[in-house]
Amino acid sequence: MTDHYRPPAVPRPLRVLILGAAEPAWYQEAPDVQQEYVLPAMFSCFRRWSEEMGARCLGTFDDDLLMVGTPRTRQWSFYLLYEVPDLETITAMINLLRTPIGGIRLDRYFRAEALVGRGFFPVEAPPDTDGGTDKTTG
Repeated sequence: MTDHYRPPAVPRPLRVLILGAAEPAWYQEAPDVQQEYVLPAMFSCFRRWSEEMGARCLGTFDDDLLMVGTPRTRQWSFYLLYEVPDLETITAMINLLRTPIGGIRLDRYFRAEALVGRGFFPVEAPPDTDGGTDKTTG
């Protein structure tokens, strides 16, 4: 039997999944502060990821339909999928959460972690390929 395993190549652009969740400070903050300061800083952060850092948002997912409050059974409650040029971009994206934007440090209100990977080949393989498996040998 022939071994068909081919190690994955590091793709360019990279895929990064940002896992995020609100911290207790978000829930404890006054609604007017959330609306006037925190949310505008968050919008600015995400806009800067795209416009200044070249991160391209592929999709988002917020699992708040069946959950309220700080996540307990899962560590994360929102997920952001981006394509980015390199690891330095991911580092800069995460660092922007620590950097004051309009006087607001988003890491006080939210936590985030980045996972780096690639598209899942059985789903994203071009239609004229077999997704990387060798069908010439049994």
